[in-house]
Amino acid sequence: MSTKMGVKIAAMSLVLGLCGHLVCGMYLGRHLTHMAIDNETGIVYVGGVNRIYQLDSELTLMVEAETGPRNDSPNCAPPPDSCSYEKHETSNYNKILLIDRNRNKLVTCGSVYQGACETRNLINVSKVKEFYDGDQVTDYAVGANEPNASTVAFVAPGPPPTNHDVLYVGTTFTGRMREDRIYRDEVPAISSRSLRKDKFSLAAVTNALQGRSSSIYLKREISPVYRIKYVSGFSSGNFSYFLTVQRDSLDDNRMTKNVSKIIQLCQKDPNFFSYADVPLKCEHNGMDYNEIQTSTVIKPASELRDSLYLGEDDEILIGLFSRYNEDMDRTDAAICVYPMKDVRAKILENIKLCHQGNTSVSGGGYLRVGPRGNCNQQSGLVINNIEDDNEYLCNTLLESFSMVVGISPIVKAPLRTFQNTLLTAIAVTTVNEHTIAFIGTSDGYLKKVVLKSAERAHEYEEILVDANSAIAQDMAFDPKAEFIYVMTDTNVTRLKVQNCLRFGSCSDCLSDGDPYCGWCSLEKKCVLRSSCPNSEDPSMARWLHGRANQCIYITEISPKTVSVTKVEELHLTIPQLPMTSTYSCVFQQLNWSSKADFWYFGAKCMTPNFTDLGLSLGDKASQTVTLALNSSETGKLFVTRKFTFYNCSNFKTCSSCASSPFVCDWCIYENSCHHNTLQCQQGIIRSQASTLPGKRGAVHCPRIETKVTDNIYLPVGVRRKVLLKGYNFPRLGSTFGNYVCEVDTGSYTYKAAAERLDDTHITCDMPKIEYSQAQGKLEALMKVYWGSKFYLETTTPLIATVYKCDVLANFECGLCLNLNYTWAALECMWCDNTCKYSPNCNSRSVSSCPAPEITRVFPLSGPIQGGTNVTIEGSNLGSTFEDIENSVFIASVKCMPYRHLYSPSKRIVCRADWRGQVAEGYVTVKIGAAEAQYREATFHYQSPHLESIYPVNGPKAGGSRITISGRNLNTGGHIEASFGDAPCLVESSSVSESSLVCVTTGVWDATPRSPIKLFYDGREFPLSRDFFYRENPMIEKISPLKSIASGGRYLTVLGRHFRYIQKPQMFAYIPTENGEYFPTKNTDCFIHHGSLMKCPTPSLPRLVRNQVRLKRDAQQKAPLVVELGFIMDGVLSVRNLSGSGIDTQLEYYQDPQVYNFTEKDRTKIFKGEMLIIEGHHLTLAADKYDVVVLIGQQLCNVTTLSSNQIVCAPPPKQPPGINGDGKEDGREYPDVYVKVNNLSFHVGRVRYDVPEQYSFPKEAIAGIAASGGFLLLIIILILIIYRRQSTKAERIYRKLQIQLDNLESNVRNECKQAFAELQTDMTDLTGDIIASGIPFWDYHTYTFKVLFPGMSDHVILHPPLQKNGRIKFSDQGLVLFQQLLSKKVFLLTFIRTMEDQRGFSIRDKVNVASLLMIIYQGNMEYATEILKCLLVELVEKSVSGRHPKLMLRRTESVVEKLLSNWMSLCLYKYLKDHAGSPLFMLYKAIKLQAEKGPVDYVTGDARYSLSEDKLLREKIEPKVMTLNVEHNGEISQCRVLDCDTVTQAKEKMLDMLCRNVPFSQRPSVQDLDLEWRNGPTGPVLLQDEESTTPCKDGWRRYNMLSYYKVTDGAYMSLLHRQQTIKSLNGSLDNTVMSVNSAFPIMKMDNDPGTRHWHLAKHDDATQKDGGVKMISEIFLTRLLSTKGTLQKYIDDLFKAMLSTNHTMPPIIKYLFDFLDQSAGHYGLTDPDVVHTWKCNSLPLRFWVNIVKNPDFVFDINKPHIVDSCLSVVAQTFMDSCSTSEHRLGKDSPSNKLLFAKDIVHYRKSVEKYFQDIRDQPAVSDQDMNSFLAEVSRMCTGKFYISSALRELYSYVSKYHSEILNALDVDNQASAQQLSMRLEQVITNMEGPSNKTAYV
Repeated sequence: MSTKMGVKIAAMSLVLGLCGHLVCGMYLGRHLTHMAIDNETGIVYVGGVNRIYQLDSELTLMVEAETGPRNDSPNCAPPPDSCSYEKHETSNYNKILLIDRNRNKLVTCGSVYQGACETRNLINVSKVKEFYDGDQVTDYAVGANEPNASTVAFVAPGPPPTNHDVLYVGTTFTGRMREDRIYRDEVPAISSRSLRKDKFSLAAVTNALQGRSSSIYLKREISPVYRIKYVSGFSSGNFSYFLTVQRDSLDDNRMTKNVSKIIQLCQKDPNFFSYADVPLKCEHNGMDYNEIQTSTVIKPASELRDSLYLGEDDEILIGLFSRYNEDMDRTDAAICVYPMKDVRAKILENIKLCHQGNTSVSGGGYLRVGPRGNCNQQSGLVINNIEDDNEYLCNTLLESFSMVVGISPIVKAPLRTFQNTLLTAIAVTTVNEHTIAFIGTSDGYLKKVVLKSAERAHEYEEILVDANSAIAQDMAFDPKAEFIYVMTDTNVTRLKVQNCLRFGSCSDCLSDGDPYCGWCSLEKKCVLRSSCPNSEDPSMARWLHGRANQCIYITEISPKTVSVTKVEELHLTIPQLPMTSTYSCVFQQLNWSSKADFWYFGAKCMTPNFTDLGLSLGDKASQTVTLALNSSETGKLFVTRKFTFYNCSNFKTCSSCASSPFVCDWCIYENSCHHNTLQCQQGIIRSQASTLPGKRGAVHCPRIETKVTDNIYLPVGVRRKVLLKGYNFPRLGSTFGNYVCEVDTGSYTYKAAAERLDDTHITCDMPKIEYSQAQGKLEALMKVYWGSKFYLETTTPLIATVYKCDVLANFECGLCLNLNYTWAALECMWCDNTCKYSPNCNSRSVSSCPAPEITRVFPLSGPIQGGTNVTIEGSNLGSTFEDIENSVFIASVKCMPYRHLYSPSKRIVCRADWRGQVAEGYVTVKIGAAEAQYREATFHYQSPHLESIYPVNGPKAGGSRITISGRNLNTGGHIEASFGDAPCLVESSSVSESSLVCVTTGVWDATPRSPIKLFYDGREFPLSRDFFYRENPMIEKISPLKSIASGGRYLTVLGRHFRYIQKPQMFAYIPTENGEYFPTKNTDCFIHHGSLMKCPTPSLPRLVRNQVRLKRDAQQKAPLVVELGFIMDGVLSVRNLSGSGIDTQLEYYQDPQVYNFTEKDRTKIFKGEMLIIEGHHLTLAADKYDVVVLIGQQLCNVTTLSSNQIVCAPPPKQPPGINGDGKEDGREYPDVYVKVNNLSFHVGRVRYDVPEQYSFPKEAIAGIAASGGFLLLIIILILIIYRRQSTKAERIYRKLQIQLDNLESNVRNECKQAFAELQTDMTDLTGDIIASGIPFWDYHTYTFKVLFPGMSDHVILHPPLQKNGRIKFSDQGLVLFQQLLSKKVFLLTFIRTMEDQRGFSIRDKVNVASLLMIIYQGNMEYATEILKCLLVELVEKSVSGRHPKLMLRRTESVVEKLLSNWMSLCLYKYLKDHAGSPLFMLYKAIKLQAEKGPVDYVTGDARYSLSEDKLLREKIEPKVMTLNVEHNGEISQCRVLDCDTVTQAKEKMLDMLCRNVPFSQRPSVQDLDLEWRNGPTGPVLLQDEESTTPCKDGWRRYNMLSYYKVTDGAYMSLLHRQQTIKSLNGSLDNTVMSVNSAFPIMKMDNDPGTRHWHLAKHDDATQKDGGVKMISEIFLTRLLSTKGTLQKYIDDLFKAMLSTNHTMPPIIKYLFDFLDQSAGHYGLTDPDVVHTWKCNSLPLRFWVNIVKNPDFVFDINKPHIVDSCLSVVAQTFMDSCSTSEHRLGKDSPSNKLLFAKDIVHYRKSVEKYFQDIRDQPAVSDQDMNSFLAEVSRMCTGKFYISSALRELYSYVSKYHSEILNALDVDNQASAQQLSMRLEQVITNMEGPSNKTAYV
């Protein structure tokens, strides 16, 4: 049965590069015409209009070559030929696209230049060779030159003698105009073209004069009007074939129809004399599918081949045909199959007609034949009775018997037909015994069809590829036939040919009918046969294929159930159970298994012993578990079935036990259920499943039958006997006691003696029962027990009703009497002035009650027409309905009661009758002679009168509240309203005597409605007025769309039809984290006119407000965005405007802050014209019109509002303040309030600074003068005392000042010096650097240093050496091991297994990664594939952890080191050509700058340093000297410092003398001596240390040039040292190495306790200068000087590392895209995670390593000071990659402070670098492979792979058992038998013979 998958592949295909496991799509643009697949590389080539596309196998665009438009004319030859006709830009449609495998070229032909062709490079199709010229038209004109004209081409063998492949081409004639035909008449309809010449000329021209060539032409007069459409072509046997569609007649004057034909050409025929065609028919039930759409040829699989009676080498032609129905309104389609031997037989039949002289097969009237025609006589073949079919079919000589146009058709019936469908493409493959056709349709579907036989085909699946877009004819499989490529007009899509894994069960897998899929029985999954182990032998039933009834399943288990008290053997019936494996039975829910053995029909196993295992069913009587069969081979539970265990003892009643499906019996006198009843007394009731004799079934169980037992009523306080009925009540002996009844009232349990009357009756003597609940009756549970508390079961719960008559009657006579009618069994009667149980009455019961009483009547009015339902409540209002049926009157008018609403004695509901006039009266109830009248109020018959309505307008959606005015509007009990036919819902709470309110409902159209009608209890009262329904309001614009969190900002809402809305409101939808929304409170809007209203924004809830504040605090600029909605009466369209196209998203920002006045008492003195109030975030969502400033009760006019200030103009006079009584008081300062929308701030008070004019009394002036004089005297005394004290403090201060002066002076001098260095020492070092050149290591050395850092030797540098003539590792073993490593599954398993071992250290991981890279540096494609697989696993592992950012942070796994090695090798060329230069420049700059100042020989501290740790904190003023140095006869000048040691001076001299020599080729400084040739006493040999060097306090200072008093300009010689050289003073030379050297410092042999120093004793923290300690931190300014000098080189290096130009290696883009895709795959939305991954993968993993170790790249020496400076640069680069901001302070590391400002810019550069790479187009697999191949070619072969394999094998030897186990459990490894192959390697490597010992 066909399965249709609704897979929307079309949508996926439109997304560039969207690939998945099953589907991959690529959109390329319109008018794609052809597609070809390279079966060797998998590359896909696509031809379209003006483009040729080259895609990789996953449809990633590799190359796009432009082929047009071109300046062309159909009347012109291709350029460079001149042409007189006008040319114009012409689109080039691809006509031919195929692969010439012999020349490894892609042949492409277009529609321009007369259909000329090109050949293109298969690796890069943009590399093209054009064939646009030639001597003849046929040299270049190959394809059709019109977009819609057909061209078919294919490559097949050509004629002898060469038999080379040629290009067979069929082309529709396109020359319609006379000018066109100049060229097109020369283009053959069918031809073969040479593929081995410089032009696509005809493959064979045997006689040009006679026109004999490998071509077929139509007659010139016929070709323009008889168009032949070439559909497809192919080669079969020794023949080439074309399929065509053409008219069945040359006469176009009559109704002709198309016919399909097949053309045959013998490939050995150079002149095409063997041409023959015959009609090809596909007919069914008289329907002729006359037009072939496409075809293919294949050797069928066995199922179809056998049905056609063909041999294994026979081929079939499969054609897709179509026909139009009689109405020409739809197309039907069919599939027909033609064995090629039948085709050739039919063609042979027609050819023989020609040879027999039948001229009806000659030329068909459209082929060019001889002047007398062909086939006009018998040929020599017939005359001579030649029977060789080949002589007829391969006619190469007899031209008179050529051009056979057959008349006898080939007719076949279709395998399958399709209604209303056009089939357009077909690709066929075989799998197992099936032949499968993938068929494309005109509406974009791909059908999968199994070709069963000559008469039948089965469609099993249909997939939507590209909706409403026809599948193109060129559809093909990939080289492995695992995917199929499908092309439409715009898209190319790759689909997996099967998706077996989607089926989860065997039945689903097999019933689907997918021929690819089968059920791997022991693996329990639906897979291909190749994926199922041991599937080749059908008898093993390992891979089930075909019908669903083949599935392996447990058909039966015997026995079906088992008691938990027994252990039994289960027999499982399992047809087709494979006998090649061992099995166990698994009881899943019990977590227990047992070994399974085979029996004839399947397997058998034992059940668990519940007692021994401690298993239990709990209180459950049975438990159904899953019984599964487990295969020890696969570990899978491959078949399951439910199985039930039961426990009889858990059945607590006889009925449940006896009716159970299990072997359980009920023992009556034990009152329990048993599986084994041997211990039971007599009286056993057996279950239906029991096989023992006896009573059987629950019908024999003792039980009380509640259906036959009468209802049990127990009046309170009365003893009664109760009779219980049932069956099989057991007769009790003396040992069992008697029966007992229990009644449980909830608060107390009453027991009563019971007596068994017979088998079916028991009586209970019930005691007096009481209960305290205030309820009339109580249902109590009643139970019967016998024996020792044995429960006598009941069919349903036995209920006894305990009741109180007085409570049931509510102490009313009427209700009590009513109980006699409704519940006679209770025997309740009215006596003794109450309701009692009748036997308890002391006086005679009464039959009538006291007079009725009315307590309430409503409503108390109604319309005069009647109809009002009046409710009357009271007591004694009758005991039956008949008592009051005709006894109710209202205002003397009868009121008819409702029976169903009557409540005896309590309530009467009746309908008032018609009155006809206004009246009033009492409500009366008469019962018998008694009468009751309601005197509290009278009932009024009224006539309501309507007078007006307001408003008279409202929206047509309804929701308007309309007030209706009038008189007597509160009449009746039920009021309804309507406006015309539109209901208006009355609000009952609004009804009064003069008005009521109703709410309008919606109507369809905005028209007036009348009249206005009110309905009182169904009676109509109209008002002749109109209510006007108006158009619904529409909102068109809202502004501004910003608000503070507290709301209150007025938004302007523009729209239409506002004026008729009564109370418009606005609210907001706030989004929540789970994707839902909740609304805010509504705010009231104010309508200004019909198109404008103002609405204040709602305030956010406090919790949400806090979130907005937190976002701002975290410096997140994104506000909270909400959707606005409006409430406008009943208009729903404005409540949610999200899809209306209007911007309704309101942004909520943090509430602004307004600061209080900072003056004393928060009182601001106002002096100027403006009042300024400070604040924060004032303008985020407000302008000055949103701010109100109040001074007192008066406005302060806001003139300016900025983010931090409010400026307002206060009133001209100070407003009054508010006193303590809350009243205005001019003596109080006014309060200042600032209101921002809903916010209000009390910022303080303001006082106007206005001078007051007043007169001052003379007495006051005199008093002030006297007081002033006295005060002056006191001040003088105080000054005298202060003077004495201050002089003492001044003396102490001067002492301190003197001590600090020296320190201040030193600090000042040091800072001045640092400043001078910063300004003057910014020298350009470029000249010095360029002069030395760049000594790169070769690739071999660089690889070794990167992979094995710190090592100078390794086994990979040496061939395997034999020891003692014995060989430990055999060559064969190494070869086998290398072959095994080339298996990806093995290598991945090998790495994973080792990493799982505890003993596998990080050092081992690094070593393995380096060895693998050595082994595969010549095959980087494979190394990349392995790395990618490992990275995928690493990403998955990291994402599943808590901190995905940590991925690649450290080298803790093989894959991380492998990634480092991979990048290092791939980036070598980039380092050498581009990035290495700035790195070397930086290294030289640091080295030269450091050597300009003093460098401590012992500690490595330098004056010029970037590292605080290596900063020389000493005041040293070195002298620069220029020495003349002679070495090897050459004299050069060298600059040194007088504080340099002798070794430091020698190093500087070597740097100068050997500046163009790599460091490794220079002489060692230890091998040279320095001699001062013109010393004071002659030549002097200078040494770092001599015996005469002074030693003080255990310290000895190294000799400096100043020690020898070397002068500027002195002449020096560098001499080669002998083994032992004596200095002038006779001491031995024991020179130590400098810290600038690559080797550590050596200690002196003598005086081992002596400590050495150079510029500073390294245990001194400070240095005294003039008696004052120097503060070491003052020297930190030197870091700034050094940084300024080196800044340019650091910037240049960072720029080179972060460059994204065309020189950037593609692996960077490839790696970063992989990380982006991985993050997207796992839904990681945090950009910091991907950013960190990228930083960890390239900048921090590769670049930092290279920056810190330039000696990996260059042949240089790296002194300690250079190393420390480069570490600072590397750390700066690391900080630039960080996404987190680090707060810096005085305690922060100096290097972070040094580059603090630069890091900000560097960080932006890193982000831009990542973004630029992300924006680049994806790297194609082709480019990636080309790059990796180039890297592989750099491999020099200098490493010994065999040694690396030997080293790597040591890990295999160590962990061989773990690796073998891992291979055994891996399915893929098992399928490839990798475990066995590894064992073979181990045997070869460690076997008893040929042992190899490596040293």
